[in-house]
Amino acid sequence: MSLNVSEKYNINDVIDINDLRQEYIRLLDKNLSDEEKYSISDDLFSLGLTIYSKNLNLDSIIYNSISKSTLDKKISLYPEQLELLSNIKNNNALIVSAPTSFGKTFCIFEYISRELPKNVVLIVPTLALVDEYLKKIISKYKFIFEKYKKYINFDFETKINFDNYNLFVLTHDKVVENGNYNLIKKIDFLVIDEVYKLQKDDNNNRVLILNLAYYYLSQISQKYVLLAPFISDIEDREKLNKKPILFRTNFSPVVNELETINVNDSKEKNKYINELLNTHIHEKTLIYFPTVAEIPIFVNENIVKNYPLIRIKDKNILNFIKWVKEEIHEEWYVVKAMERGFLIHNGQLLNNGFRMYQLDLYDSSEEFYTLLCTSTILEGVNLSAKNIIITKPYRFKNKFDAFDFYNLVGRTGRLYQHKLGYAYYLKEPDDPKYIKDDAIKSIKFEATDISEDFDFHVGNEAECRQYEEFVRKLHITSDEYKENIGAKYKIKKISETYEKFINIKSKLLYELQQLYENRERSRGYLIELIYSIINYEEENPYIINHNSFLINKLIDKRRLHIKTIINEMMSNNKRINIDREISTILRLKSSYIEHEFYNMCKIIIYFMKCNTIADNLIEIINQKIIAGIEYIYFSDSKCKKTLKDLGIYEYDIDKIVSVIGNELDNVNDIYEALKNNKFENLNFLSEYIISRL
Repeated sequence: MSLNVSEKYNINDVIDINDLRQEYIRLLDKNLSDEEKYSISDDLFSLGLTIYSKNLNLDSIIYNSISKSTLDKKISLYPEQLELLSNIKNNNALIVSAPTSFGKTFCIFEYISRELPKNVVLIVPTLALVDEYLKKIISKYKFIFEKYKKYINFDFETKINFDNYNLFVLTHDKVVENGNYNLIKKIDFLVIDEVYKLQKDDNNNRVLILNLAYYYLSQISQKYVLLAPFISDIEDREKLNKKPILFRTNFSPVVNELETINVNDSKEKNKYINELLNTHIHEKTLIYFPTVAEIPIFVNENIVKNYPLIRIKDKNILNFIKWVKEEIHEEWYVVKAMERGFLIHNGQLLNNGFRMYQLDLYDSSEEFYTLLCTSTILEGVNLSAKNIIITKPYRFKNKFDAFDFYNLVGRTGRLYQHKLGYAYYLKEPDDPKYIKDDAIKSIKFEATDISEDFDFHVGNEAECRQYEEFVRKLHITSDEYKENIGAKYKIKKISETYEKFINIKSKLLYELQQLYENRERSRGYLIELIYSIINYEEENPYIINHNSFLINKLIDKRRLHIKTIINEMMSNNKRINIDREISTILRLKSSYIEHEFYNMCKIIIYFMKCNTIADNLIEIINQKIIAGIEYIYFSDSKCKKTLKDLGIYEYDIDKIVSVIGNELDNVNDIYEALKNNKFENLNFLSEYIISRL
């Protein structure tokens, strides 16, 4: 085997250094002999691939001995990482653009371990990333971070001493809701992950929240870093707070290989998936689907059903599957998939703890090699996948651009595990062709773009005509709008919701009057009316009625089990699609009711007050709906809320609080209380979450 990489290139070619690195990484993946490794060690060192040259030559031995990580003594940082650390230290505002496998998050924790800034705020888009950060901070590197008090929830009652060491790991929503940003009095180091999500999108209400979180926190932070995968620049950087500089690198210690496989239809696609799984039978593989609904079809009708039941040796996994059958349903596609060696990750699983369990099994178990996933895997979750099969380059009905596509491709390969990652794109005739150069794009934040929504909420109200018209219509002030409606939704959403409210106001008032006069009357129709206001774009009366029925069940203070609801539905209709119904229930339960439905109910109540509707009728909504949601989702307790966000199963939270008390508000104290107390009769999931501490 020739080890002369330069033979591939003409002497007159301008060689891209990244291409050259990739050639050497491909070479290293061929299980070279020690002699062959020594022969290329100088080249590896010269290319900055010091993680591979290690102790193969004197230069590498010296370099790796002086570049040891403070965070992990087994690791030596490579030159690009040291350059990033230098940039973080020497700049008050920094935008970092680097490939998925660069180790951006590791560098952030490395900086914290070296410099020990007192008040650290880490902002991430999902609870899955909150968990990943906590695992890295508390479990793996506890000796460094034990001096920090850690928070994933806080409110006006939380007592925080900013003269001590504090570390906040928060989603964007947690920063903005109820003006929580005002409670963070001092930030020495701020990090916002997946910052490309700040790009303006008129159809995405969350973008406003993300930009406001950045705006408020960057103003008070001494130093901040924004993390992103490959972007060329942030437009109008000079308008951002502290005028951040851009650190951009295409350095990657792993190579992502892409193979496009042309297919004519879904039948041919399934044939190739089956062939790829058989080819990579004992390799960690992701299979990407654009929607949750396509995964049960893949399990029940396409590939998975033909796989034999695997022999599961691990009693914990067997107990988990038994528990899922009892809690959710024995016919659920997740059960069928696991019994055949497939794991699942999407936004419609039971809770954060359930998703953690699936990811932990994927990373550590030798019984599961394939994970069926949706776009939730794009949210920065780091997995040890060698392969990914892309069944369709879409997120829901939205076609991927090159940025999204190569972000997905970049989920393969992992430092110290897989030097090469392989992506297989099953391209149908109408699917787009992607070019990697197109993935590198500049983005513009809503904070610096033309945005009435952003301008209004930060006090630049001069040209906010839509807001002016709306506050005039409700006979309120701008301050009253901000206090009672807030920044969770753009004015377009609020205006359209108000119009729908006005359209069915008479029906709503009549139903509230009936409920006031007859306290035994079911709240079912009230929920249906409110659901139709919130989901004004939904025209299908069956979906409105059906989802309202499920919401009514899910906010029952008896905390009905999912299997109980499914069995009740089956008693009325034996032919229901169990997977579809469970997915709908979990979507409503795990995110919709707690956030969208609850927040919009509060806004509808405010609309009623602005329309001078009697307090006794408004109170019916508080009693019949708001109180139920707050009870089910533990809105009255930071301790309970934190336990829920950590993945503890909801049926066990009151049991745990009866032992550890309800006053703990930071993760350190809650973790210690969970580890140092004994709890009886907990569900499998809660016991697992506690055991992994």
